[in-house]
Formats: sequence, structure tokens, C-alpha cells
Amino acid sequence: MSEQGSTIAEVLQLQFADLERQLNGSAGTAAHAVRKQAFARVKETGLPTRKNEEYKYLALTRELEKAFAGFVGNPELAPADIGKVELPGLKGSEIVFVNGVYNESLSNICEQAGVSIRINSLEQVLPAGVTANVNDTFAGLNLALATGGVSIEVSQNTIATEAVNIIHITNTEKGRVFASPRHRVTVAENAQAVITEVFIGSGQHCSFTNSVMETSIARKGILHHYKVGLDGNHDMRVDNTTCRQQEKSVLHTVTIGYGGKIVRNNLTIRLEGEYAEANLDGLYLPTAHGTLDNHTAVDHRVPHCNSNELYKGIIGSNATGVFNGKVFVREGAQKTNAFQANKNILLADTATINTKPQLEIWADDVKCSHGCTTGQMDKEQLFYLRARGIDEPSARKLLLKAFAEDVIKKIADDTLRARVAAVLEEKLAS
Repeated sequence: MSEQGSTIAEVLQLQFADLERQLNGSAGTAAHAVRKQAFARVKETGLPTRKNEEYKYLALTRELEKAFAGFVGNPELAPADIGKVELPGLKGSEIVFVNGVYNESLSNICEQAGVSIRINSLEQVLPAGVTANVNDTFAGLNLALATGGVSIEVSQNTIATEAVNIIHITNTEKGRVFASPRHRVTVAENAQAVITEVFIGSGQHCSFTNSVMETSIARKGILHHYKVGLDGNHDMRVDNTTCRQQEKSVLHTVTIGYGGKIVRNNLTIRLEGEYAEANLDGLYLPTAHGTLDNHTAVDHRVPHCNSNELYKGIIGSNATGVFNGKVFVREGAQKTNAFQANKNILLADTATINTKPQLEIWADDVKCSHGCTTGQMDKEQLFYLRARGIDEPSARKLLLKAFAEDVIKKIADDTLRARVAAVLEEKLAS
């Protein structure tokens, strides 16, 4: 791009114009029309500010204005620069995106019967039938600007023995980065899969990753979906993950956040088939002067479905955590069983948590509960450990690890669980 935008709106306009130039012969297709509709809506509404109820605790647009004034495009990186970034060493396939672009040399795709992995190009990233009708402005922006991603399809009756790991590396050593990856996961009837997403940030410049993951689980399918954020101190990220579940399907999703300047996780689950089950767990440790915001929505649309949700936050000095969890029980969704809990520990007087668990119920034969707790370290537990010869820093660390364990143990993958626990150890020691 040869021009520069002085405001985020101008930057986005230049980004979209540049993308249209890249489309070449694909311009004028149905997918291109969807992109144009989505971008027109973003221009009409503008990016959300604190006046927007859903973003009242997040000064993201203001920070984007400051960080991306005059932005031209992502920096060029040599293979040597990229190779310095430490990969997590997970089991199974590793599909690596560097600054939003698929990197074949760092990736390793394992062949599995019944599992299709396709790297999407600019022209393929939007599936047939997709529309510009999205609720979140950033999801709409991704729809307009998505340049690549991966589609994973698990065939009927397939039990995938190897996990598929999608690794996002943000490298800002040579300049600011703006990335819009878009992925899809489809689990067919009576199939099972494990999908992991890891976000890794490095560098001294700002970045903004606006990511979308669309998943669907057919009848009797099972999906384990893990998302781990190892974002850098200058990284900003919005992640929109959706899942549609059919009859007797099961979702296990765990979201771990260990940093970033501003990170927003939007997770939306739609239970569309009877006897479906959704399990949502999360752990967040925002860094000093950072904000980690989790918004979840579980939509019970049919009878006899279960949802269980547990999010925990450890908020340190000058850090901000946000949890907003919504459970909808639609009219006719009788025999729903929904549980939601948010628990937070504040480690300093300058730590901030904004929590808002919500239930909206239009059915009468249901079992639903929600609640939240916020407090400091338990003094009686600390005294108990100190009385047994454990020094105060070690005692505090033991209690915080036990607090986080309820979420970490939900990760079934041994390698990933060990890595998440190790990073927690590092964070608590710093």
C-alpha cells in the first residue's frame, strides 16, 4: 500500500481497497459481495467505543486509533526472523500463521484418515452461503478483511487420534501488524476431534489480530477446543468463536489468557439439537496495565440440553479482568440444565474486575443457576500453610495454583496441559 491513513477508519478503508486489488478476477463474486456488505456495515456503525454496552469496559477503539495512525501494511519478515519465535511443541499437526499469513515451512500437517485440512486462500476463505449478518462489529470486520485461514473437516464416524494445532505468531520486530485470520471446523455425525489454537506475540511494536473461528458439531459428535493466549505486551486481539451443536453432541472448550495489552474473547454457543451438552471453562491472568475481557453466550434453543460454565480470574497489580456471561433459555427449551460461575482473586488494591453473569429464561421447567465471587487471598488458608513452615510467597503461589487447577485440569491433552501449567508457574513467579 502506497498511501497512509491517519485514522483507524481511513486505515481500514485502505486495507479493504488493497484487498479488492488482490482479488483480481474474484471481484464481483458472491463472496466479494458479502465482503462489501460487511465492510459497508462497519463503516456505517463504526468500531465500538465505551458507549457501546458490550464494550463498555474496553478502550480498544481508542487504542487502535493511537496505534495504527499512518499504518501502511505488515512488515516483511525474513525466515530467520520468524524462526526465532519459540513454538509450543504440541502433538499432532501444526498449522502456523505468521502475522496472519500461512507459513508452510513452519507447519507440519499429519495425514489422518477421515480428517481433511485445507489451507484457504484469499478467494476460498469465505464459504458458500455465508452472509454479512453478524452481531459483533469486529466479526463483520473480519468478514470483510479476512485473507486466509484453515478449514478442518472430520468425517462421519471418524475419531481423530491426532490433535490439529493452529498456531498464530505475531512478530512485530520490524513494525506494526494487522491480521485477520478466519478458520472453520466441522465435526460430522458420530465423529471426534481435538482442535487447539495458540496465539504467541513478540516484538516491540503494536499489533492487532482480529480472528474468527466457526465450528459446528453434528449429531453425536464430540469436539475438544482449546484456546491459549500467550500474547505479547503490545498485542491487541479480538477473537470471535462460534459453535453450533446438533442432537446429542458434546463440546468441551477451554480458554486460557496469559497476557496481551487488550484481549477480547467472544464465545457464542448455540444448542440447536436436543440432548446437546456444552462445557465452557476459562482462566485469565491479565498483565499489568493490560485488559483481558471474556464475553460468553450460551443459547439454549431446544429442550433437554445442558451447559456448564466456569471462568476464573487472577488479577494482579494495575491489571483489568472482565467477564460477561450470558445464558439464554428460549421459549420451549424445557428441561434445560444450565450452570454458570465466575470466580476472581484480586492480588492488589489496583487490580480491577468487572463481572456480569446473566440468565434470560423464557421457559418454566428448567434448572438454571449463576453466580460470581470476587475477593483477595484467603487469610485462613495462608495462615494454615505458614504455620506448617511454608514461607508466604510460596504459600500464596500454592493457593493460586490450586485455584487455577479447576480449569487447567479440563485440558485433556497432556502436552498442552503441562505447557499451560508451566506458563502459569512462570506468571506467578514474576
